[in-house]
Amino acid sequence: MKQSLRHGTIYLIAAQVSFVLSGYATHIGLGRFLGPADYGIYAVVISLMTMVNLILSTGIPQAVSKYVAHQDGNELHVKKTAQNMQLIFSLVLFLIYYYFADQLAIMLNDPGLTPYLRLSSLIVPAYALQALYIGYFNGLKEYGKQSLVIILYSVFKVVFILGFAVTSYALYGAITGFIISSVAVLVLGFFFVRSTDKKFYMSSNERSMISARTILDFATPIIFYSVATNLIMSFDLFFVKAYLTDMDVGIYSAVSTISKVPFYIIAGIYGALFPAISSMSVHNDRSQMTMHIIKSVKYSMLVLVPSTLFVVIFSRQVLISLFSEQYSAGSTSLGVLTIAMGFFGLFSLFTTVINGIGQPRVSMFMSLIVLVLDIILNQLFIPTYGVVGAAIATCISCLLGLVISFLYVYRKYNH
Repeated sequence: MKQSLRHGTIYLIAAQVSFVLSGYATHIGLGRFLGPADYGIYAVVISLMTMVNLILSTGIPQAVSKYVAHQDGNELHVKKTAQNMQLIFSLVLFLIYYYFADQLAIMLNDPGLTPYLRLSSLIVPAYALQALYIGYFNGLKEYGKQSLVIILYSVFKVVFILGFAVTSYALYGAITGFIISSVAVLVLGFFFVRSTDKKFYMSSNERSMISARTILDFATPIIFYSVATNLIMSFDLFFVKAYLTDMDVGIYSAVSTISKVPFYIIAGIYGALFPAISSMSVHNDRSQMTMHIIKSVKYSMLVLVPSTLFVVIFSRQVLISLFSEQYSAGSTSLGVLTIAMGFFGLFSLFTTVINGIGQPRVSMFMSLIVLVLDIILNQLFIPTYGVVGAAIATCISCLLGLVISFLYVYRKYNH
């Protein structure tokens, strides 16, 4: 059953809350169980794999969401075409990542990362298809099913990652649990998709106007955009790994985990906004689009403002209560990075609108500008200011992204 934007937002925020809570549980559990040094290694490995996974979860899946949302009888054709593309793409990425794992570890000044990186690469094909199915449900406005898949994935992550981590394999066990959780939810998602497909068999068009080339044309700039935005969220951690100690990496990993919580919660708003904007853009319904944008900004601010203020004011207490006294040195950087993630959340909202109206290349160029600035500032600030410098670099970069994306959307719809 299709849901409205309001109901869809509620469902997807609930899913994002479960996702955030599962992230809390796994990161806090591992941070306490493994200690700052080993936890820092886990965080770097998972951050790198998350970057790969986000390429797979936002490129082709977002194209599926866009074209399925048109509701023109091409739903099954779009899904089948994209599924084949996603599988091939994921296998290529898996092989590249596995083969170059040792070079990547050397770039991060830690050759010992290689076996962990190669193990984590096994998640790629399963996550790729899981993400595609989520995009399919999103385009159909089946927010209930989309949310259920995300919630199940969140539960499986906690159970398998922490369950395997407490064995004698520890760090290897945690990464293995990460892989198994994605495989498990993929199997369940496959059955949800089969039940959804049945309703389209009789009404599906015999010949689809949506080709692989059409999907790829839309997905390609989205992929570059996804890589850039994920690097904006992760490059500070990678630079900390390259310039500072494993203890600093563990502390900054804890800081990064907490700072992103408000952003992940409001990501549910973007999930409901994207297909709505895509559908309205086909009919050029500017008044409705403006109304949805304003509502989405209001909903986002209701989450971002109080949560950001709370973390900034009580940053030290939050770090100690969630991770332990060992991580207290990151309190200042936590306050700064939480503000940065608030800016990044609003930047993501406006780029979601830009992507939804069919201009992903604009979002791509914006994110690349922000990324270049982020790289330059991290290189300048981290050697001098340590983990605080990493947070400041990200904050300045994300503020730039918010300003340019807001001005673009404001000029386009303020008349």
